[in-house]
Amino acid sequence: MTTEQVLRPGTGRDPGPGRYFEDFAVGQRFTSAYRTVTAEDLADFTRLSGDDHPLHAGPDGILQGPFGVAIAMGLLQTLGLHGSAVLGLLDTHWSYRRPMRVGDEVRLELAIVRCRRTRRGDRGIVTRHMALVDRDGVVVQDGTTSAMVAASGPGPDPVGLAFGTVPWGEALVGRLGPRFAESLASWDGTVGLRAGDHEVQLRIYRGKVIEVSGRAATGATFSLEADELTWLELVTAPGNEFTRFAMTGRFSTRGNGYEYLRLTAALHQIVDAARALAGEEA
Repeated sequence: MTTEQVLRPGTGRDPGPGRYFEDFAVGQRFTSAYRTVTAEDLADFTRLSGDDHPLHAGPDGILQGPFGVAIAMGLLQTLGLHGSAVLGLLDTHWSYRRPMRVGDEVRLELAIVRCRRTRRGDRGIVTRHMALVDRDGVVVQDGTTSAMVAASGPGPDPVGLAFGTVPWGEALVGRLGPRFAESLASWDGTVGLRAGDHEVQLRIYRGKVIEVSGRAATGATFSLEADELTWLELVTAPGNEFTRFAMTGRFSTRGNGYEYLRLTAALHQIVDAARALAGEEA
């Protein structure tokens, strides 16, 4: 599922409750209008951070640190996605790609990369990849933020894009065909599939997946790892782009690299199954 909306200030929903947990789906994308970085922003940054180093002060000052997150969160509010349904803000992981100065214009590009209901069932965690993008289309700063959001019902929730979870792994295995069994007819080991902080491990014996778990007893022979946005873009691309993603460093491996290379064909089939699973929820 991939949808995109371009929202401008004043066109989002009224504050009200906003969107509930069920109103979010992995693959949704939203884009704000551009915002100009002002001298007041720089002054606020200097005052709040206590950082008056020449690099971060004066008309040519570079705004880094928590300032970028503040800009992103401010633009997030203009999208009208969240109101009183937001019960709390959780972790934030942020990267500073390029300098940002007074006069720069940036917009927020947001993608929903994970939706996970809590055990209580009356709320869920929505993880968003957010990028501040300048007029040239260059990402200036980006990262992920998570929010606890009230749910309007008990579920169940879709699993086709719940990367790295046991339900996703079980659904994935159900779509692996006979070619997968043939390619691993003599193999014995465990493949880990990790998305952000979530990993599912497939215990394989002679072409058959005999266990799907958060952690196999013997651990993974190797794990294929990427962030949630990379998994999302992989399974929603027009074709199977696994080789290109791996060659450009968007995926990494941990564990036995030799076995990873041996299983390249099987990994392509796993990606094909993940793409088919994602397509069923489009």
